Amino acid sequence: MDDSRRPSGPSEIPSWAMRMNEAIERVAVLVLMSLTWLVLTVAGLVLLGIGPATTAAAEVVLALREGERARVLPRMWRTFREELVRANLRMLPLLLVQGGALMLLWIATAGLAGGPGATLALGVVAAIAGAWTTIALAAIAVSPRVRRQDPLVCWRLVLLLPGALPLRAVALVLLVLLWSLACSLLWPLALLLGPAVAVELAVALLSRRIRELLAQIDASTAAA
Repeated sequence: MDDSRRPSGPSEIPSWAMRMNEAIERVAVLVLMSLTWLVLTVAGLVLLGIGPATTAAAEVVLALREGERARVLPRMWRTFREELVRANLRMLPLLLVQGGALMLLWIATAGLAGGPGATLALGVVAAIAGAWTTIALAAIAVSPRVRRQDPLVCWRLVLLLPGALPLRAVALVLLVLLWSLACSLLWPLALLLGPAVAVELAVALLSRRIRELLAQIDASTAAA
């Protein structure tokens, strides 16, 4: 039999090529998520848009981690509209606290607090408040069940979370700080990947553990 017409190339796609293609697709999704996040945040006049936009991005990341082929634009737009009121009611007070913490930190670093002791105390308080609210906001964004709670219950859960998950809380704050530093040095990185990677970090570190923690609370309540 004449084998001259048989293809001479590989019979299947190499695994490294498949992994590279998956990585390229994931980066493209992250870029689209970041750009959509920026548009939705601006559409909400920044203060009223950042919470629902972050929640929408987290919903896409959660869907992708569950193996769904989520369409970024329709999914984020739908979640943004659905969560506009609920997410803002739960996240806006924490965002205001975080903004106040950043203002205090700026006062401390600018040396406007008065003396070294006051500057140190103000800086420590601002850093703790900023880190704590960052964890709380991330928990609200990545956990649909937390968002469904009444605002007071929601705030109590997320403000106690750093004490329940201290290692993950510290890791998230440090990673977000490092990523923010990288984005501040490379503005194209911030524009194309900044929000999406930050949300990806929050989902990876908090989402599953929050579900497990809430399941443990349910079990303890049922046993009691």
